[in-house]
This record gives sequence, C-alpha cells and structure tokens, in this order.
Amino acid sequence: MGTLLQHLIEGITVGATYGLVALGFSLQFTAMRLVNFAHGESFMLGAFTALVLSYGGHMPYAVALIGAVLLLGAAGVVIERIGIRPFYRATELNMFIATIGLSLILRQAGLLIFGADAHPFPAGFGTTPIPIGPATITTQQLGTLVCTVILMTGLELILHRTRMGIAMRAVAQDERTATLMGINTLQIKTMVYSLSTALGAAAGILFASLTFAVFDMGLLMGVKGFTAAVLGGLGSLPGAVVGGLLLGLIEQMTSGYLSSLYRDTISLSVLVVILLVLPSGLLGRRGSGWGKV
Repeated sequence: MGTLLQHLIEGITVGATYGLVALGFSLQFTAMRLVNFAHGESFMLGAFTALVLSYGGHMPYAVALIGAVLLLGAAGVVIERIGIRPFYRATELNMFIATIGLSLILRQAGLLIFGADAHPFPAGFGTTPIPIGPATITTQQLGTLVCTVILMTGLELILHRTRMGIAMRAVAQDERTATLMGINTLQIKTMVYSLSTALGAAAGILFASLTFAVFDMGLLMGVKGFTAAVLGGLGSLPGAVVGGLLLGLIEQMTSGYLSSLYRDTISLSVLVVILLVLPSGLLGRRGSGWGKV
C-alpha cells in the first residue's frame, strides 16, 4: 500500500507539469488552429532562463521562477511574430513543417549556448520529506503541485474574468465573427502564444527542479505534452489537465511495476491507441468548447 501511494504521489507531481504543457498545446490549437511542435522548446528555455537568473543573477528561486516565466512570455511574442505569423495563410501542412523547423532552431540554439551536459537545478522549495501515511512527499514536490494549481487557477481567471480572456474565447469560438465584432485577432493570437509559452516555461522550471536541465529536454516533453492534450481531448483545457495527470500516473506505474526502460515507450503507445480508438480524447466532445462565451 505504501509503495502504491508513493507511486501515486510521484505520478501526480510529474503529471501536473505535463498538464501545463498540454494546456499550451490546447490553447494554441483552439485559438490559433495550430499544432505547434516547437512548443516543447519553451519547456527547455524556461528551465535554462531560470537557471541563469538563479545562478548567474543570484536570484532566489521564487524570483527566478517568476522572472523566467515573464521573460519567456515576452519571448513568445517575438517568436510568434517572426516564426509563426508569416504562415497563418499557409496550408496546415506547411505550418506544421514550419513549427518543426522552429523547434530545431531553438533546440540547436540551446545546445550552442548551454552545451550538451545536464545541469543540476536547485530544489527551490527544499527536499525535506513530509510523511503521508506510509509514503512521503518532498517539499519540492509539494511546491510543484501548489505552483501548478496556482498557474491553472490563474489561467482560468484570465480566460473568464478579463477582457483579453473573453476576446481569446471569442476568437477560439469563431474567429471570423470575432473579427467582425472589432477584435484584433492577430493581437489575440500573439497573446495566446505568449501565454502558452509562459505556461510551458513554468512547467520546465518545475520539472527541472525535480530532475535537471538539458538542451534537448523539450523534445520528449513536447511529445508527452501533446500526448496528454490528445488523451484529454485536444482543445479541451480541463482535458489537458486530466490527460497530463493520467499520463504521469501511467508512466509512474510502468516504471514502478515494470521497468523505467518502458516508460517513454508506454507514452508513445498511449498516443497511438488514443488516436486510433478515441480520436476526440476523454473530454474532447464535452470540454473542447473553452471558447464559448
């Protein structure tokens, strides 16, 4: 029982970061009609930006986390304008290929700047174990979960309590009508990309705090974030959270009861099975309309 509870704690902790990445995929897919395989690189860039601020700038962990998220949000504006916006009138295939190229550029930039070595990341919330029955949760894991809940709650408030959020939902529901109503859809798409990039950066920081930072960490995380989004229902924000948690639990149970060698294989297998059996995802039909106002 203690082993099972420990696996559940670790699976939920990692799955929460998957959920943040999946939220970015769902935001971009619904509001921008974009399947963005460069989104995983925001995960890597967020981790290294926080690392530079923490070690190079001697900033406390919390300040480095917030600073990196804000900087990546601003970087998202630049990336969207340069790397994404020119392809809005292109075919979906061309846009998809463009995001793959953008991903390669960002990953190679990370390799040139930070090198190929894995960099240890500070556990900003500490590593003190907290007993939960027969299992334990570290303060870093608990802090990761708390930060994830805060970010998800903040996203919900932005989408439902701000003018920008209402405009995002309007564009997601019907871009043409939103344009006729005077909404600057290009500006809204930029804000969506910036917001999703910031979420990916936060996920990268929290994940690296549990492990380490390496230049190609965004590649696999992009696949897992996309898998979580598809599992929950691509375009569904609640589905992205559910998909991330489920994927984290599936991976942890696989590592705990079979072998960690099969963990990534299981993730890809889940993606294939969901696409074949339930293409709309678990909450796709019911939860995909986050743009309804």
